[in-house]
Amino acid sequence: MKKQQKIMSTYERKEREVFPMAYRMVFSDMDGTLLKSASELSEKNIEMVGKAVDQGVEFVICTGRGVYGVERFLEKLNLLGRPGYVICQNGAAVYNLENMEMVLKHSFSSDDLRPVVEIAREEGVEVYLYDDRTFVAEKVTPQVEAYCRVMHADMRILPDGLEYEGYFTKCLLSGSYEQLDTVRKKVEPLIAGKLNHFFSGPQYLEFVKTGVSKGRALQETAEKAGVPLAEVIAIGDSENDLSMIQAAGLGVAVANAQEHVKAAADYVTETTCEQDAVADVLQRFVLGEK
Repeated sequence: MKKQQKIMSTYERKEREVFPMAYRMVFSDMDGTLLKSASELSEKNIEMVGKAVDQGVEFVICTGRGVYGVERFLEKLNLLGRPGYVICQNGAAVYNLENMEMVLKHSFSSDDLRPVVEIAREEGVEVYLYDDRTFVAEKVTPQVEAYCRVMHADMRILPDGLEYEGYFTKCLLSGSYEQLDTVRKKVEPLIAGKLNHFFSGPQYLEFVKTGVSKGRALQETAEKAGVPLAEVIAIGDSENDLSMIQAAGLGVAVANAQEHVKAAADYVTETTCEQDAVADVLQRFVLGEK
């Protein structure tokens, strides 16, 4: 029997009683999970995160975004300056909330990435490259400009992104699902043992160093905080959230999640990201208000 079925039957027997586990850490994805589709943070989510934190629960944002696309939301959640962490770029970059300094970085070289970029160019796919707070694009397009507006990112244009002198923490490809799937199939044998890849949405295919994932970052962060995985909740919606949903004691998929993500979760919310699903999870499993 799936864990989800066990949880649901527990609620059927106990109705409004709280699931009998004291959860001490909550890891939440941002886009499609904590945020509404317009990249907004609702007042209800802010309120419930605040209540959970006031009760001693550590709330950890775990996102594919660069840190520059996260800080204003951390500020709204009153998490900046507190002890704790924020996980960015799907686990490749971790920052300390007290001073927003990077405490963990998993990077890879241009040589490792070369097959991905070259094949992406052949397929007409946009290539975005990340290194800590640096965002690199190979040309200015309406999509790049829109991304920088939403993420509040400073853009650096390099006609050949592989000439970047540093090391990358993430590569993001943007295009149609069909284009990205073609790239994925072509590059898989060329990057084996060097890079991990996964879809973070139908139009986004991401690459990080082998071994890097949200699930690994969750485990490392929980261990650093001294919290057993059984006392951890992870909430997400997309393929890049699978590893943390599977690693957590309670893995939650929001109602708008991809179907294979729901299938892997212990619990699926009745509400979507547009309906404050994260707040509902906190009320039900942490605050005991539902």
